[in-house]
Amino acid sequence: MAQGDLALVLPLAWQQYQQHQERFAAYKRGYTPELATKALAELQKAQQMPGAQARGAASERTRGGLVTQADEFLAAWQLLDGYIEEANPEPGAYRAMRDAAGYRHYEAAAKHDWTALEQLMAAALAYVQQYAAELADRGEMPGTFAAELAEEAADVRTLLRQFMQEKGAAQAGTTTQQTALLAQYEAYQKMNRDAQRIFRKEPELARQFQTEYLLSLVRGTGQAAARGTLTDRAGQPAAGVLVQATGRDDFAVSDEDGRFLLPLPAGTYSLTLSGAGITRQELPGVVIEPGVKKRVDATVTRAAV
Repeated sequence: MAQGDLALVLPLAWQQYQQHQERFAAYKRGYTPELATKALAELQKAQQMPGAQARGAASERTRGGLVTQADEFLAAWQLLDGYIEEANPEPGAYRAMRDAAGYRHYEAAAKHDWTALEQLMAAALAYVQQYAAELADRGEMPGTFAAELAEEAADVRTLLRQFMQEKGAAQAGTTTQQTALLAQYEAYQKMNRDAQRIFRKEPELARQFQTEYLLSLVRGTGQAAARGTLTDRAGQPAAGVLVQATGRDDFAVSDEDGRFLLPLPAGTYSLTLSGAGITRQELPGVVIEPGVKKRVDATVTRAAV
């Protein structure tokens, strides 16, 4: 079930529970009137947590400043490249010394690969420190350049550290919300399983608790989606697996039969499978066409205990 559906499906399910609470209580004493109230309150609490876009706003704002500052350092590195060439007019010597200053990391750093940028900065600063006299004497490097290069690098590192901290906090918030919503989904599924037992001789009533029926009430038909069945390597259904598409806030959770349904706009996605006791894995290149439910079955690996 997709995250966006929980707000609609779970209240319907618990409304049905409230109408038939006495029959649930006759089966198990834990089925009290307060159970539905508590479940809906917990659902509302989970939904009120900031969404992925809100959680990521701080890191995206910082990233904008980081990109600008990274470009400032790259411009300074280009000046350093000119001083290195001036100090090493022989082609072979120039290429070797340019590589020593981090040139091999430059292209990736220019595409904002932060690891490559850090490697480029470290190499450049070390090079300037080691060859300062040669760069000043033969390369015509100004006396202030080394300090200016170090200052540009320090500014990058400050913003990069802030960006990584904010990005980590946003991801932690996503995990917290997903865990809370998954708990509410599992509580509903437990109630639904008991509903099927209680109303086994009343199929129309039992149907009103079933996920597929409730989804049909809130979704209608004709919606594009990724759907499929997840199993483990022993061929058993993999329940409770989180299925999420790249760039999307919503997620789906596989049911007790391993089935999931994740509504998506048309496009190409990588689906991420994760969850308690499951090794995280990605399913790249999933193409969703307008109005089509794309079949995506997968085998998950249970994490070693």
